[in-house]
Amino acid sequence: FLLTPDSNFGKLNYYLGARAAAEGRDAKYPDIDFCKTPDIICSSDEYSELKWIAGFYYWMKDVQAYNEDGWFYKTELHKFVNSGMTDMSFIDAISGIVNRGCHNPPCATGNVDGLEDRRANFKKVLGVFRLPSLSSRPPSTLPPIPAPGSDLAYLPTETEDPELINAFLQRLSSYRSILEQKVLSYQATDGAMVQSDIYTFDTLIESVVYAYEIGHAGKRFYIGPPKTKSFEDDQSAPDLRYGLVNIAAFLAQSQNEGITGNACDEYHLDSIDGKYPTSNSCGQFGNNYQEYTCSSSAEKAMECPVIANMKATAVSSGKYTNSLYDYRPNFYCSPDEEFTGAYDPNTMFMERGPFANSGGRTDVQGCCFWGRGALMTKGVCMLGKLNHYLGAEAAKNGRMAMFPDIDFCNNPEDICSSIKSHPTLVWDIALFEWTERIQSYDDGNFNYQIALHEFVDGGMRDPSFLNTVSKIVARGSSNAEGTIPFSGQRSSHFNLLIEHLQLKLKDPPSFSTSGSRQQITGVPLWLLLVGAILWSV
Repeated sequence: FLLTPDSNFGKLNYYLGARAAAEGRDAKYPDIDFCKTPDIICSSDEYSELKWIAGFYYWMKDVQAYNEDGWFYKTELHKFVNSGMTDMSFIDAISGIVNRGCHNPPCATGNVDGLEDRRANFKKVLGVFRLPSLSSRPPSTLPPIPAPGSDLAYLPTETEDPELINAFLQRLSSYRSILEQKVLSYQATDGAMVQSDIYTFDTLIESVVYAYEIGHAGKRFYIGPPKTKSFEDDQSAPDLRYGLVNIAAFLAQSQNEGITGNACDEYHLDSIDGKYPTSNSCGQFGNNYQEYTCSSSAEKAMECPVIANMKATAVSSGKYTNSLYDYRPNFYCSPDEEFTGAYDPNTMFMERGPFANSGGRTDVQGCCFWGRGALMTKGVCMLGKLNHYLGAEAAKNGRMAMFPDIDFCNNPEDICSSIKSHPTLVWDIALFEWTERIQSYDDGNFNYQIALHEFVDGGMRDPSFLNTVSKIVARGSSNAEGTIPFSGQRSSHFNLLIEHLQLKLKDPPSFSTSGSRQQITGVPLWLLLVGAILWSV
């Protein structure tokens, strides 16, 4: 980028150069007077990075902050990404800002020089970054357009807090070994604990980062309150307790639902007279997954239709993970059998004929919506929402989709048959459900986030917090009646996680937040896109 000969060089000198040093401020280049020797930006061998620093300074000041005549850079950037990254009017406008000072040339200074080359460069760099791609993420919320002339440095921004997420990830990573051994593991048939090959630490971290930075259906995974912003430096470490308790609650439920069975698909746990009805695929413990419908009229349209002739068979059943599961058959749905039967673990044979599950079903017609993933996400409403926001329906309707090749309604078993091609999927759908249904829960009597803070502030002793969360996960309501399946195990998992994460220590470990997040996770989409733009113009 070519810096203009007026205030830009002066500001570089004021913030980074000789003037900063002369006036007693920290200066990265105290021996360089950018006003008197601006050519040093291009000619210096000692400071070869100056060309990039000058370019980024100009970019942040004049391009990224551009807000004229209803065209705000950040809003247009989000529009470009959300629409599939094909509308080249976006890069044309940026080229106009860079080359002529306006987003809609010809300006007073004329047409853009080399417009076609700038477009070609932009497309080339997008291709290097493999954008747009099939794994593109769903639409983000458009940033508000500030009033022209606002000081953008102090405008409210997205809720993402880089210092908080960096500290959170470093804290989790410090406990990687114990989490892999004690949480992300299952008991094999020989009694040994084996690290899960489905629910891995790396894929968990990747999914958590996405759920926080981008979010699902307009909601982000909660990792705690951001530090209070002020004009003075605040050296205090972020308070990670709330976010760590939140992920502990999530993992405790996930252990009970999917991890300890090392299964992506739901499997037989609910027995009738010691036998396991094959109609358990319709629902276990008195539930009917076809009746897990959406409550609001807007969400009703997202529900998966119940298709009577649909066929699906689970790819996993938990039978290889613990001898207690014997060889119970995989869940399946089919229109072909009026009566199904039950599996007898004593004889290890199927008994044919009408045999009702605990909800009264004796068939498996249309019963394809059993649980899948870490939280065993199930039912026509939640799977329909996944399809609407993350899957094939989103892609079909022109929205960016996290998994455009997966139809969560018509082929729900693609979730578990696609683990190799989509290794984060088991976590992604669980975190979608957690942020959408659990973390956002508020029925007037129980507000999850308020209860989370009260639990932490009260010393993390009140068992009613996790007990209520278990009711919401298993029964859908904070005041649900009846037995919560494996409630004791859920509480035990949670208490052990609190211990593993050292949350009750008087002085828990602290970590520097100066390190790069890229050591833990991949490069964010927004950074790739900014790089493409910088290279092209």
